[in-house]
Amino acid sequence: QNLPRSMDVYLPSGSSVAAAAETASDQIDSYIASGYPAEAVRLWAAGTKAADMTALVDISAEGDGRGYTLSFSNAGRHGEAPEGVGGVYFATGQKRTGATHCVSCITVGGKLSVTGHGVWGDVEELFVDVLTAIGDGEDDPTADLDVGTPPRNPILKGITGLLPLLFGIKGLLDFVPNIPAFAAFSHDVSQMSLDPAGYKDALNFWVFFAAAHPILQPVLWISEVMHASPGPRIAGLVPVTFVLLNVAVISAMRNYKEIGLALNIFLLSSFVNYIGAGLSGKGGMGDFNLSLDDPYKGAPVRSCPAYSEVRQPSMDGFDLKKYEGKWYEHKFHDWTQFKEVYDTYLDIELTPGGWKDDFGIRGPSPKSNPKSWDKSPVANGAHYFLFGRVDPKDPPGVLRESGFGVEFPNYIVDVLKGPDGEYQEAIQFQCLERGGVRVFEGINFLSRSEDMTDAQLDAMHSRAAKAGLEKYGSDPAQMHRVERRLKKQGDVDDGAWQAMWKSLGVDKALEKLAVLIEDGGR
Repeated sequence: QNLPRSMDVYLPSGSSVAAAAETASDQIDSYIASGYPAEAVRLWAAGTKAADMTALVDISAEGDGRGYTLSFSNAGRHGEAPEGVGGVYFATGQKRTGATHCVSCITVGGKLSVTGHGVWGDVEELFVDVLTAIGDGEDDPTADLDVGTPPRNPILKGITGLLPLLFGIKGLLDFVPNIPAFAAFSHDVSQMSLDPAGYKDALNFWVFFAAAHPILQPVLWISEVMHASPGPRIAGLVPVTFVLLNVAVISAMRNYKEIGLALNIFLLSSFVNYIGAGLSGKGGMGDFNLSLDDPYKGAPVRSCPAYSEVRQPSMDGFDLKKYEGKWYEHKFHDWTQFKEVYDTYLDIELTPGGWKDDFGIRGPSPKSNPKSWDKSPVANGAHYFLFGRVDPKDPPGVLRESGFGVEFPNYIVDVLKGPDGEYQEAIQFQCLERGGVRVFEGINFLSRSEDMTDAQLDAMHSRAAKAGLEKYGSDPAQMHRVERRLKKQGDVDDGAWQAMWKSLGVDKALEKLAVLIEDGGR
């Protein structure tokens, strides 16, 4: 038979197996030469990597089997159906495919018939009834089958149908004001590329934190909604009303696919526009000022300053050994940090040729997440390490700090000495430049005390302004004040949630992660 687009081998009755094998071999050679197999393998590899298929297989293997799978079967092409048969349908069941959703195809007399179903119980018995009905001449016996899908309300269908369009328009309207900022960013990135040695590392550094901030927001929001939900809690953890809310949302998305589409549009546009706000200076100047070479009061501020331009007289005779120990951070201008964290500290230890900076945080803060802050797995702290080296060519007070794939100078700009000559306050300034473009600037107000008055902080702002740091972000409007929960209040103990994190070994995992980071930086 002449069957276009078919790779099946059809030979006259009585043909030899050798002839069939030779014909098949020719077809396979032709198929390979077409290039389709190579493209199919590349596509499959890309899809597997994007979906993290190996992790999915591991998770499924540890559970009860494949929880969400689809089988696709084709029974091939056949001649005309016998006289009196209204149609031929083909179906496979879960018991034979191991899949929860099945799609089956068969072509009879040039007509393609497709059946698809979820979990219907005994699928084989169901389709025996269907095929029997077709054989008796009924038109479409499957039309009356109740497969458990509730009817769609026409009014709700109309409303939900508008949601993707409305969210799309809203996202576009929010995006338009940020177009100049995105354009300026694109221009600056092209300038950065003129420095090929460190261009990619610096750009990856920016992208990582630019994406981390908006990704964190829905996580914190969902946590607040969950812990603000009323009613009894399952195992003292999750409110029943929150579970019911999730069931309702999932059910709505299942029955009205437009809701899922609208949600995806909303999330994507929110992500893009959150970054756009950071680029245009509307996203929180203390923790999310993403603009490259951002201006100050309308005047352009290009690249990074030399240490001599910002160093203060208090740094005369600077002794790095006195800088060791714990420092509490009280204010920052730094998009590698998050406004939602609190109790931030730096514990500095000198090492041969440099230093190790143990950076400790807790989060989210009681102010940013009043309902859920004490349920967090890092409510009692987490930390990671940054590493610095002392370059003999640099003046005292300059440390070359490494972290997140880049190295940048950390300038100790100013110190305030106590009566005993020990350093009690310090102002740090970091700046990363590539291709003449300032990619990142960070300013930290540090103190040996975990509590500072407004007057003390105002004095630090004045000293930073004398150092010329206002144009780089030390202006009070451009700095974020770190929330502090004093030591005397003790560790967080929320009962069920903290007990759960400990039972899961989260505290030990965080410690192990910190050790791995520390070992990797040595």
